[in-house]
Amino acid sequence: MEVNFLKGTRFSPQSNDQIIMRTEDYEIVDFESEKWIEQLKRYVSRHKTQLERLKELKRYYLGDNNIKYRPDKTDQFAADNRIASDFAKYITIFEQGYMLGNPVEYKNEDAVIQQKIEEFSSVTNEEYHNIELMTDLSIYGRAYELLATYKQEESSPVQIKLYKLDPQQTFVVYDDTHERNSLFGVNYYTVDYGDGHKKEVYVVYTSGEIYTYTDDNQEELGMHLVDDEEHFFNGVPINEYSNNSDRTGAFENVLDAMDAYDLSQSELANFQQDSNDAILVITGNPYTGAEEKDFLEDGRINPNGRLAISIGYKKAKVLILDDNPNPNGAKPDAYYLKKEYDATGAEAYKNRLVKDILRFTFTPDSTDESFAGTQTGEAMKYKLMASDNYRAKRERLFKRGLMRRLRLAVNIWKIKGSDSVAYDAINRTSIVFTPNIPKNNNDLVTIAKTLYGMVSDQTIFEILNLVTGVDAEKEMQRLKDQEGKKEEPSPRLGGFRYVHETP
Repeated sequence: MEVNFLKGTRFSPQSNDQIIMRTEDYEIVDFESEKWIEQLKRYVSRHKTQLERLKELKRYYLGDNNIKYRPDKTDQFAADNRIASDFAKYITIFEQGYMLGNPVEYKNEDAVIQQKIEEFSSVTNEEYHNIELMTDLSIYGRAYELLATYKQEESSPVQIKLYKLDPQQTFVVYDDTHERNSLFGVNYYTVDYGDGHKKEVYVVYTSGEIYTYTDDNQEELGMHLVDDEEHFFNGVPINEYSNNSDRTGAFENVLDAMDAYDLSQSELANFQQDSNDAILVITGNPYTGAEEKDFLEDGRINPNGRLAISIGYKKAKVLILDDNPNPNGAKPDAYYLKKEYDATGAEAYKNRLVKDILRFTFTPDSTDESFAGTQTGEAMKYKLMASDNYRAKRERLFKRGLMRRLRLAVNIWKIKGSDSVAYDAINRTSIVFTPNIPKNNNDLVTIAKTLYGMVSDQTIFEILNLVTGVDAEKEMQRLKDQEGKKEEPSPRLGGFRYVHETP
């Protein structure tokens, strides 16, 4: 692999474009025709031109940075270490934990809808699935999921499953309106049989059908339709999420700074290695009187030769320099030929790079001495203000994808009443994100006490939820059950047990 290390434009301007199709062109598509198949090939080819960017971002997440592919040094004897940093994974893990470390909560006043959402989340292992999506968002700037239906038994109800699709194999084609409605999604992959036999598979998901095409190198048909299956989501079941309006990854804008840091670390390692292997320079003549031949005729080392004298010096850790045969010669001396290293300047340079990488990705530096548990809540808020602003924007985009997921799912759920009523009810779902940050329980309790009487009891219990771990509605029900108990005889309090009653 060849890369332009710290040189030129990293990605092409079209490497992150969405694919658009005119609505009137889509409405006349015959999904079995050769004309459509050729158009599908062009869409896939266009997506493949974006793979260079996607693959490079994934490499950085895996610690396979461009420093590994830096051109070799011209001096074959010089140290050439390639040390890659792991900033990409650090930033990714922080973002997914900060935003989704606490699972997303759904609230809907319709008890039936609320129950369906909770069952759906449990069956699909939604908490883990969302984290997987967030990982892809941080790496690629985009993420894809597939909603599919299944039945455990013929008589059992239809269930929905969620699958994460690889952005390197998936794209969605949108219409040309301002709303950018999805027309269809494509997931393509290769099946390698290991004997030179490969089969290309292309699955197209429209709002009502699933078309499967294959291109087998063992056949002369080329790409052709092999299966057509109906689905009932009443919408394209491939759901696309965006990390931001530009669909860029969490660390994409600091790749150059990461390369610079890798280069600095690698050159420091090179300096230390070259210092250990430095050339010894000797001025003067330490071999006065030595014989020129280093080896005897039988191959043994000549004890009077220069090689034997050098070995003797090394064993005794003594170096004797003598230039007596040449009184006007160089003054005897010995030293290693090496570069001088500005340790202070190099460390300051690396620290500046680290701060820039974290600052421009809105990632707090947890190694900062001032970033400690002794900080007050207000001080921590200021340190996390940039992260919070960035998180709020990403939450809105992620919420949009979650709402579309629910709208697709409600078309499968069997709910009594008309479809329009269920659809309207699902739109009233409230999605709550809770940042996963260190919390001071004492501060939360103090806030709850301060607000008591000024806000509703439910709001108080929602604040205390972070301390007790009990949902606000459940806590209110517990309190109601407790206060509704009648006084009962108790030997501890004069025959009666004290029960608090609200006036």
